[in-house]
Amino acid sequence: MANTTGALIAVVSVIVVEFVSGLVGLLGTSLVVHPFTSYAGESLIGSFVRGVFVAPLPFHVGAFLALAFLVPVARRSPLPVVLLRAVLAGAAGTIALALVGIVTGASGAVRGYGAGRLLVDVVTAPIQSGLPLTLMLVATVTAAWLWLGRPRGTTGRPLGVPGAARRPDAVPPATVPPATMQPATVQQPGAYPQQPGDSWPEAQQPGDPWAPPRR
Repeated sequence: MANTTGALIAVVSVIVVEFVSGLVGLLGTSLVVHPFTSYAGESLIGSFVRGVFVAPLPFHVGAFLALAFLVPVARRSPLPVVLLRAVLAGAAGTIALALVGIVTGASGAVRGYGAGRLLVDVVTAPIQSGLPLTLMLVATVTAAWLWLGRPRGTTGRPLGVPGAARRPDAVPPATVPPATMQPATVQQPGAYPQQPGDSWPEAQQPGDPWAPPRR
């Protein structure tokens, strides 16, 4: 779905650019020539429709198929790779124009235009139309790449490098002293020092408050 969306954005954008450019030319020419006046068997409106929609249709189809299935506009790809894929898609569209030119050129050669018509429809005309269309496709593919969301670079350092950010699940250092660290016992005056293994004096055994004083 993402590949198809990117291909549609790129190809439709090229068609929109062609339509706006052709419409401006049509409006300018209609100030001098009536739009429905026939010239060489074709009216100004017919020439506009053929030049904008019919003639470049093989290029659009070939470029769309290439962008959708062969060289997709992946948002995780870097910009140089995306530009190269746009050029390859333009080449695929130009080849599609040449394939259609084989049919039209052969038909013209049969009708008496000679082999020159076949050369024009297969080689020169596809290249003449494919070059500007490819340049427009490069711009529209870049716009589609930006629309889909270009890859964002990470600013943080990798883990294990000094200055790296702490992992979210890392345990913070202890701020409370351990329970084994107890304050020192205050020795009261007159009391016997208590040593390990010593017992309480007989007169001061706990639980015998009426014992006579020791002499």
